[in-house]
Amino acid sequence: MDDTTNFNMGGSFLPERGSDEIKTFKEIPSENLVTGGHGTCAGCGPAIGLRLALLALGRKTIIINSAGCFTLQPTYPYNPFKVPWIHLAIETAGAAAVGIYHGLKAQRKEKDATILAYIGDGATYDIGLQSLSHACELKTNFIYVCYDNQNFANTGVQQSSATPEKAFTTTTPVGAQARGNPFRRKPITKIIAAHEIPYVATASISHPLDFMNKLRKAQKINGPKFIDLLSPCQPGWGFETNEAVQVGKAAVESGAWPLYEVENGKFSLNYKPEKLKPIKDYLFMQKRFKHLNQTEVEKIQNIINKEWEALSQGKFWDAAEY
Repeated sequence: MDDTTNFNMGGSFLPERGSDEIKTFKEIPSENLVTGGHGTCAGCGPAIGLRLALLALGRKTIIINSAGCFTLQPTYPYNPFKVPWIHLAIETAGAAAVGIYHGLKAQRKEKDATILAYIGDGATYDIGLQSLSHACELKTNFIYVCYDNQNFANTGVQQSSATPEKAFTTTTPVGAQARGNPFRRKPITKIIAAHEIPYVATASISHPLDFMNKLRKAQKINGPKFIDLLSPCQPGWGFETNEAVQVGKAAVESGAWPLYEVENGKFSLNYKPEKLKPIKDYLFMQKRFKHLNQTEVEKIQNIINKEWEALSQGKFWDAAEY
């Protein structure tokens, strides 16, 4: 695979982006703003995501990190980031963004920095949703990226409301009377889009140019911006440490993780495979789905088929996401 590909694997990215698009890997900025030696897991998907985010946004970025997996990245007295970073309680990322923005504004420096909240799904879908919601209500100018590894990974792989239906977690086990998570995943992008903010999107670490271009677009938009970033989790999902990108690709190609934008209320499907890969290929790459039987796999496949039928017709609000 050469550096001109968009990992499209036979599909197509649409629509075309503007002149600021990073079209090839050669065009990615060379300044790496994260050093080595941090304490996240080997093969950590969210760590890949943050490295890409800083490459896209540049040195004048302030990182907000509420408690989660990334509590492990800077461990006192060491910090792997070459940009300002703040760590705070799990439920307070949105409040921190509001405070930092108004602090910069008081100094007339609000246009000199990009505020990036890089927050896990447990702190986004669940514990910190109220704080994120209020920051959106206040029309705060910041970018919020949920590094979505679909569980409370840092505290032992417990179920979050980002966990897909039927997935094993330590709080949704598999046994004689239990078949993994009994709940559907919370539709977080619809919830945030309903706040009528200017930009909402999904992305995946497996499609870096798509993610980085969405960040650059968000950086130029005034107001709250939200990106739900699929970030495969090696210990929580159960795959080898070198497979995070492959698992992310399989999620996109199977339709389990659609790539789209909602810009000023207008929905756009960014990437459409020529033909969806069977969902079983994605599910059985991971130990968290190894218990599924054929009936359960077929049910998930039907959910995704209906979702893609709706999304392909632009019916974002009608699509029930897996």
